[in-house]
Order: sequence, then C-alpha cells, then structure tokens
Amino acid sequence: MSDPVASPDLIVVGGGILGLSIAYHYSRLGRGRVVVLERQMLAGAATSRAAALLTQARSQPALIPLVRQTYRDIADLEQMLDDPLDLHRVGSLHLAASADRARELKELADLNERHGVRMRWLDPRDLPLLVPWLNAESVQAALFTPDDGYIDPYRLAQAYARAARQQGAILTQNVAVQHLLLESGRVTGVRTTQGDYHAPRVVLAAGAWSAVLARQAGFGIPSTPVRSQYWITAPHPRFPRQHPLVILPDARAYTRPEVGGLLFGLREARSVSVDPRDLPDDLANLSFGDDQGWASLGEGAGLLERFLPALPELAIQSYITGPSTYTPDGLFVLGATPGVAGLLLATGCCGAGIAASGGIGRAVATLAADKEPPFDLGAFRPDRFGVVDPFDPDFRRRCEQARSGKRSG
Repeated sequence: MSDPVASPDLIVVGGGILGLSIAYHYSRLGRGRVVVLERQMLAGAATSRAAALLTQARSQPALIPLVRQTYRDIADLEQMLDDPLDLHRVGSLHLAASADRARELKELADLNERHGVRMRWLDPRDLPLLVPWLNAESVQAALFTPDDGYIDPYRLAQAYARAARQQGAILTQNVAVQHLLLESGRVTGVRTTQGDYHAPRVVLAAGAWSAVLARQAGFGIPSTPVRSQYWITAPHPRFPRQHPLVILPDARAYTRPEVGGLLFGLREARSVSVDPRDLPDDLANLSFGDDQGWASLGEGAGLLERFLPALPELAIQSYITGPSTYTPDGLFVLGATPGVAGLLLATGCCGAGIAASGGIGRAVATLAADKEPPFDLGAFRPDRFGVVDPFDPDFRRRCEQARSGKRSG
C-alpha cells in the first residue's frame, strides 16, 4: 500500500493562508488526501504580516464573490471549531477629496451595488462622529460599507489549518520544496528536503517563491514580489478601539484600528520590488533597503497629514513590511498552468490575499477535484499576459506600478 503522506491525491506547496484554505476546501469535497508542504511554520511568512482588511467593494467585479466566500468561511470555521475568530465588523469608509476620486467612488458604488454589496453615502460633515481623528474638511464624497471588517490573519489561517486537519489533511512544516517532478509534460510530484512526494496534481501557493518553482516547468508566473508596508502607532486617546476602516486614495493610504492605536499603510509613488530568485528562506532576513520605511513615511506623511492632523505628534510603535505578489493588472493568478498538466497556480494576491482567501481556496480546490469552479476565474487566467519573464526588470516595474496605482484597501 502506498504511503498516503508521500503519495497523496493533491500536493499544495505553501502553508500560508491560501494553501491552508485550499487544503480546507479540498478536504471538504471528500475527493482524496491532500498534503500541504511548508518550508517554515504554517502562516509564518507573508500571511502573518498582512493588515487583513476584508473590504468587499472592489473595482474588479470578479473579486467580489471571492471576498464574500471568505466571510462565509469565517462563520463556518467558527461553528466547526466552536471558537470565535474575532472578526471586527466595523465597516469601511471610502473617501474622496478630489473631483477625480469622487467620480471613481461613484463608479465603485454603482458597480458594487449591482453585485449586491451593501453601501450608503454619508454626509462628510458627519464623519468625525464615526472617525474622531479624521479631518474631513476636504472630503467631497464618503461611501460607507457597513459589513466590512478586519481580522487577525494568522488566527484565520490557523483556523483553516485546524479545520483541514479535522477532515484528514496532512500539514507539514519545515519541509522545503526544491524541485517540481515532471514527466512528459505533466507534473508528478515534488522533491523536498525530506524526500520525494508524488501526486497527480500540485498547487503552487507559495506566494513570492512560486515563480521560481514554476520556471522549472517552463512557465513564467506574471507576478513579482513588491514591498507592502504599514505602521502602527502607540495607543492614543484620539483612536477609539473600534471604528471603521478608512480608505484614502487621495493620500495613497488606508487605516484601521489596532488595540487603541492606529494602523496605517502608505503606497509609494514608485513601489519597490525584489527579484524572486533573491528571496531569503526566512522573510525576517528580507530587506528592501536600510531606512526601515522612514523614506516612505516621509514621502507619504504630508498626504496623510491632510486627513490625520495629529500624525506628527504620534509615536510609531511598529513597522511591518513584507513582499506582496503583484501582477500588472492587480488581479490574481489562479488556475491551470499552460503546457503542464496537473499543475495549478494560486498566487499574485495583489494585497488582497487575506480578503479573498476563502474564494481562492474554494475555487482552486474545486479545480483540483476536476469539478467546475463556483466562480468565474476568467479574469485570473495565468496566461492572460502571454509569455512573460517574471525576473525581467521591465516586467517587474509594471507590477510595481500596479501597487502604486492601487486605490482600494
């Protein structure tokens, strides 16, 4: 009898939130055994560094059902595990302080209302009642999504892991995948630091490392790891423990509450990426420069201070940075790898991996089980850009620009 660990029905490379969600959903389908291979600790890399805003209002309609699935998963996991995951359903505010942004906000509202997202317009004069720290004098339009929230991404990922294990999934740690095993145009398994694993299907959900593995099969994943970063202030009387997420495209910024302080993220006018081949095994050893984010903070502080006048007097308690894989169009890379039978991709999270983790997990698990996915994945096709070289500096710049131009949370 074959070893069910070394010869499962599905191998998932990567034990971040996407890989764990895929394992959870595949196990629920009852189509066979799944093994997740994680090079370090489960959810210990990019997942644990995410700000985890679960915003439903999206400029790309294909994203909306994926985020909704995440909310359904949270409710299901809480019931299955009998453990509250502390989803903070505080709502979100999208604010516009210019005519161009106001027009875009109207288009966002029209699109999302057609897809059933609950939203309502607020009078900017009432905003300080919801967000006491906000200077709303320049706000021209305010759109409130009451059902949005945020969550601890590590806790959600571990809930996926616990539920997957309950249903028979095998989750390994400290097992690094070194090579894909290929035969006659088909993936047959992977070679790891702990030996070979064989399966008829393999999912690459290894985030920024996926491109290196996919290149072994002759395919260039159209994404690159771009720096994401945010800061957390010390607790301050101006910041209620709970208040809405705030999306500020005019400041290239977003905020959310964080234990009596404020978490805020800033997007540089020119984002910074790293060659996937240069990534360290441990993201704690990854550096995008020596300034620890001070240059980016200096660049963006003036824009944010327009809405947060108290910014200069706030004490910065933490600075968090890590790679988020971006594509040129800001959409995920999901589905079958052209020319390599049995190899599926789940990457290119574009800063929305936590929010869409439920939908991505369900969709890719369904594909791995040879079933029709419940969502239209056409917008996420891995080959939509044609042949690309993910290591090419010009292509990486296109991905950097996608992050710099992002206007959602």
